Formats: sequence, C-alpha cells, structure tokens
Amino acid sequence: MGSLDPVPYAEKAKEIKVYLEANIPENIKEAQETALREQESSSDMSTEEINGAALAAAMAESEAMRDSDDMSESEIEFHSKVKALKFATSAIAFIGLFEHANRAFESMLLSSNASDVTEALRFFVRARHFKLPCAVTGMKQALALMWSSETSIQDEVLKAFVDVFIAVPGTEGKDLLPDNQIAHNLLVLTGRATVSELASIEEAIVRLVKTEHIPAEVFMILWSVVSKSSGEARSAAMMVLSMGASADTTIVDTAARLRLLLEKGIGDSVEEEHDWSTIRSAARALQRIARPDSDPLSARSIVLEQIIERLGAVARGDWCVDENESDTLLWFSAAEQAIDAIFVVSCEPEKDSAEILRGLEASTFGFGQGERYPTCHSLRLSRFFFVLGHIALKLLVYTEEVNGSVRRANAAKSLAKQISVDKANGNKSNGDDDGDIEDQLGVAAEAEAETERNVADIAEKEIVGRGLIGLFGPLLIRVVANEGGVFSSGVLMQSATLALCKFMCISGSFCEKHLPLLFTALSKAPSADTTLRANTVVALGDLAFRFPNAVEPYTPMLYACLRDKSTRVRRHTLMVMTHLILNDMVKVKGQVCEIALCLQDEEARIRDMARLLFHELSKRSHNPIYNLLPDIVSKLSQMGVKKEDFRNIMSFLLGFIKKERQNEMLVDKLCQRFPKCKTISQKADLAFCIAQLKVNEKSIKCLSDLFKLYKDALFDEDVFKSFASIVTKAKKFAKPEMKQSLEEWEAKLSEHSAAGLENERADDKAERAKSRAAKRVAKRAATKKKTVQYEGESESEDELVESDDDEGIDKENSVNNHVAAKQRSSRSQRIRA
Repeated sequence: MGSLDPVPYAEKAKEIKVYLEANIPENIKEAQETALREQESSSDMSTEEINGAALAAAMAESEAMRDSDDMSESEIEFHSKVKALKFATSAIAFIGLFEHANRAFESMLLSSNASDVTEALRFFVRARHFKLPCAVTGMKQALALMWSSETSIQDEVLKAFVDVFIAVPGTEGKDLLPDNQIAHNLLVLTGRATVSELASIEEAIVRLVKTEHIPAEVFMILWSVVSKSSGEARSAAMMVLSMGASADTTIVDTAARLRLLLEKGIGDSVEEEHDWSTIRSAARALQRIARPDSDPLSARSIVLEQIIERLGAVARGDWCVDENESDTLLWFSAAEQAIDAIFVVSCEPEKDSAEILRGLEASTFGFGQGERYPTCHSLRLSRFFFVLGHIALKLLVYTEEVNGSVRRANAAKSLAKQISVDKANGNKSNGDDDGDIEDQLGVAAEAEAETERNVADIAEKEIVGRGLIGLFGPLLIRVVANEGGVFSSGVLMQSATLALCKFMCISGSFCEKHLPLLFTALSKAPSADTTLRANTVVALGDLAFRFPNAVEPYTPMLYACLRDKSTRVRRHTLMVMTHLILNDMVKVKGQVCEIALCLQDEEARIRDMARLLFHELSKRSHNPIYNLLPDIVSKLSQMGVKKEDFRNIMSFLLGFIKKERQNEMLVDKLCQRFPKCKTISQKADLAFCIAQLKVNEKSIKCLSDLFKLYKDALFDEDVFKSFASIVTKAKKFAKPEMKQSLEEWEAKLSEHSAAGLENERADDKAERAKSRAAKRVAKRAATKKKTVQYEGESESEDELVESDDDEGIDKENSVNNHVAAKQRSSRSQRIRA
C-alpha cells in the first residue's frame, strides 16, 4: 500500500529544488545575476523573489522544450527533475487536502447518527494505512467513543483500533503485525497523549488484553524497552504496561518485574535526572498489583518494602529543587501517583502516610529537628499542602474501602451461618429456628449500622478534625484567605486552594463552614491565574455531588463563572454544570440562561457542549426546556443580548418544542409577558419567539383573544413582521371556517400598526417641538440680559429664528406624513401577498 506521508515528499522536493537552482540555464542565470546586482541599489524585489523567478523561468523554458528532438543530456536531466519536482509538489498539495478535511471527519465522530461515526472511523483507518499524519490525531479523538452508551459504536472503535495499531492493513484484523511493530505503535500512541486520551487508550487496551488480541510477547518487548531505554520511551513503555496490567496483573506483579520497576522507575537514575514522567508511569504500574503477601520474608514483600520507601521519598519531594518552579510543577503529578501507589502496595498505608507528613513537616517548618525555621520557601509550602490534601482524600477512600470489606465479610459470614443451619435442619421448618435466624439477622443489621456510623464519624471528625492532618487546617485556611496579600506565589495559592477543597470533600461541617471562604478566593483570584479558577470550579462540582444541600445556595455564583474571560474556565464550568444538571444534583432554574448564552460562545467546544446539554434535556419525559423557555426569553432580553445572538439561541431552543399542546401553552405564556416588558426591543424579542413556534387553530385563536396585550407594540417594524409571518404560516393550513377570524385578526394587526406608527411619529414630533420651544425660551431669557443698544438687533434675530423653526416644522411634518403613508401602503401590500 502506498504512502502519503508528506515528509519524504517534502525532503525530495527540497533536494530537487537545490539541484535545479544549481543547474539553471546560462541565459537565465545571467539575467538572474544582473537582477541581483541591480537589487543592491533598488529594493523592488528581494533576493528570494529573484531566485524564485529565475527558477520558474527555467522550469517554463524546460517545459517548452520537452517535445524538441535536439535536447542535450543535461537538458533532458533538467527536464526530468522539473517533472519530479512538480510531482512532489502536487503530492504535498494532495496530502494537504486530506489534512484540511480532517476537521470535518472529526466533527462526524460527534454525530448522533451511527453511520456517520462508522464512516469517519473507516476513513481514519484507511488514512493510517496510507500513513497520513491526520490519522493518529483522528484516532485519538475517536478513542473517546469508547465511553459511548451504544455498544455498536464501542465495537466499531475497538475494531478500528485493531486495524490501525495491531493488525496488518487490509486483513480485517485477522493477521497481526510483528510483535515489535505492535509495541512501537502503542509507544507512539501513548507517548504524548493527554490525560483523557490515556484513559480512552487504557480502556481499549484492557479489552484487547482480555480477548487476547495483544500477544504476551508484546509486553515482553515493552519490559525490554524499560530495562534498556530512558526518557520518554521508558515512560511510555511503563504506561502501556500499567494499562495491560489493569486486565492482567501478572504483567507487572512478579518479584523480578517489581524489582525492575524499583530500579528503572523510581531508582537512583531517575532521581538524578528528575525524570518525573517515568516516576509517574512506574507509580501507575504499581497500582495494578495485588495486596501484599502475608509472608513478610517473601522476595515480593522485601521488594515492596523498598518500593514503599522510595515512593515516600517521591511524595515528600526530597529530590525537588526549591529554586526551580518547573521542577515542582512536574513533581505534582508524580507525587499524586506515588501516594496512590502507597495506598495499594502498603499493608498499613495510614502509618506510611503519617510518616510522610512528619517528614514534610520537619523539612518545611523545622518541627521535630530541634529548631523552628523562621521562613519557608513558597514552593516547599506548596508541596506540603498538596501532599496534605491528597493524603486526606486518600484516607477517606481507604476508610470506605475497609468499610466495604467489613460489610462483605459480615454478609459472607451471615450467609455461611444460614447455610449451615439449613443443612443441619434439612428441609424441615422450625418456628424456633426461624426466630433464632431472625434474631441473628437483626443483630447483624445493627452491627452493620454501627459500623456505618463509625465510618461516618471518622470522615466527619477524625481525618480533618482531631487527627494529625487536622492540625494544619488553620494554617491552610490562613493561606487561602491571604489577608493583606501576604502570599504572592501563584503555585502556593493553587496548591492551598486545592488542598482546602479536598478537606471540604471529606467533612460536611468543614465544607459548610468554609464555602464562603472558597467562593471569596474564587472571586478574588487574579485574572491571569486561570488554573486556580478552573481547579476551584471542578472542585466545587465534586462538593456539589457530595454535599448538594450545602452547595445549593451558592449555585448562582457557580453559574456566574460561565461569563469568565478565560475560555478554559468557561469550558470547565460548563462541563461541571452539565454533569450536575444531567445527574439531577442541581435543579434546572432560571440561571440556565447562562448556559443558553454558551450556544453563541466564541469557543467551538463550549458551543458543542451547550448543545449537547440541551439535547440530553430534551430527551427526558417531561422536557424541562419547555418549562424553562419563558424565563430564558425574559432574562436574555433583560440582559441586553445582541439581537442576532438572541435569535440564534431562541431558534435553537424553540426547535425542541414538538408537541402541539406545548406550543399552544407557550403562545399563551409569552403573550402574557408583553405588559411586563419595559422596552420595545423586549416586546420584539417576545414576538420573534412566538413566530418561531408551530401554530395551529388554537394558537391563532389565543393570539386573537389576547390582542390587547400586544397591540400597542405593533407600531414597531420587527414586532409587526413577526406577527405578519404568523399570518402567512396560518393561511397555509387555515380551514374555511377559520379564514374569517384570521382575516379579522389580520385587519386588526394592520389597523393598529398604522395607528400606532402615526401615534409614535406624533409623539416624536411633539417631543422635538417641545425641545425647540425650550431652546427659544432659553434664547429669549439670554436676550434680556444684553445691553439696551442691542435690543433691536436681538429682536430681529429672534423673529428670524422663530420663522426658521416654524418653516422647519412644517417641512418635517410633510415628510413624516409622506413616509407614514408609504409604510402603511407597503405593509398592506405585504399582508395581502
């Protein structure tokens, strides 16, 4: 199969161009040299333009001579190079067409039509076979569909993944590529993938490992890469191994492989290089192993003990350089994975976590070392807060896991006891035995409830209250409050705010107490610090899931983040609100108009996400969009949204109103809002929305009955056009018995429109006359203050001004009357048409 990789063509074109420039015919070269000499005194053309013109002339001359029989060997060679250059240039342009079409294919992946998604996937598969650069990026986008709710789309994505990265092209996945080629493809795929892309890739690899589509030899090759390579290749190999181990723990969980992870993933070499990417990948791989052995003297347990010690050093940031901010920024993700790994590989993670915190406390503040440091580096304090918050959250998760294990053990014990009793009694039923079983089940239920209360008490009072972590709560609150702007480090404020959010996720009382502080920090965050605002918004989404009643009063402040100047913050906010609304954690109220505004956002991803939210809402049985529309219309009108934006938003939303009854009710509700409008533009907005609805006989009758509510707005051209369009639509389906009432309503529209226009113009004329009269009074008052010798002249000037004003008023009245008559005539013609 041919290749459409643009790199070889570009290199070949560059090589040919160098040859042609060196072998330009003599006559053209002389002209080129002359032009270059003249260029020194004149700057009409640059050197590049002259050289390009000379090459173009040489190529044109060669094309003209191609049919000649007396061409020399050098001319024939030159002509062949010209043809080769044209071919390479055309190939690059042809490849560019596919690259430009890539965005259209990526948008097809988001289509609600399954066939569109399937065809787009097939294009990316074929593009990968032809080595088009857009294939890899397109497949990364497509892998997000692994989380689709439709099984057919998931299967199609998995098939495309196999065709692109695992199987020989054109074999429909039956023949696999060589093992080293599969390993190379997976390394390239994961090398620079984002966090979301890695999650999708892992889901695909897990499924393929379970179905044995990826040979075991591929993972052996990856272990060889881990042992022999360094940098990005080693990190990517460990990442792929961790993905495979999610389906088969034996890929990682042996003493020899754990030792290799210890040496190559968190050993001395990565410490010297500060290779946080490799450390992060190694820690992820360690999270895939089983719980430690009960035998502390086994080879596996000894290796795990050494691993825990090294992971603790990573979590404490022992290898970080305080003067290098980028080093700490890379450390954050590695430390997070290291702490997660400790809670998997350690028999007593709470004790190891306490040791990490005490070590950090000593290195940060000097406590425990016999002296107290007077100052502390901001990056060191940032690392301390990050570890403090993450360990607190992991302790909550660990507590709930232990509670789940206890419940399962008790349930298994009760089941075993019941089975043994049944066997002892055979199939006979005994009333006393049944009573004993019921008593035992009651005791078990009471014990389970007591365990639940203990776990809740640990989460509420122990972790961030009476325990070691709770001692640092006041310090954390003081840093986040930052009274007087004492703490100026952006990294410190981000780390402290994130730690506070994690504390709040643990304890309900702590959350409720410090929510005002968190929203104050969010509102006062520097405009340049988008990371702080984006992280806080995501954390607030988590808090709303865990403690919805506590966060509910602050929902309007969360909606307000949709108007943030930062695209990143708006995108994160919309994502959070979408999840909260679709999971019924936040009631859909009038603030949803903020999400409606996102339909016209300058960022395409935000617009698409807002559309997705309204599509999902429209699928619900009660269609909440119908109930929200009147409030959305009113609030958008009051907010002064641009006319074009308002109409685009409402056209989209009103398209979800399908039922006739809902259309009828909306016509009535929108008409009832006309008297409440304060400006004519708000009335025009209402009229436009009514015109977008699908009207029927009942709707027309309702509009006719409620005519008095909107008749005073018909003088406005936009309002009249909207109602005229309703008349036009109604005439298409009007029955004979309805035509008379429709004509009467049409006549009333025309009559009140004309009368209203005349009244409006009369009001304008009266306002202008009043203004002129006020000016004349002011001029007369000024005239009286002048000296007596200028009285005659002043009076003549006043008369001249009055005569001019009167003449202007007469002319203007004539013009206004003419324009009004012309508009009445044109409107009557439009309605008749």
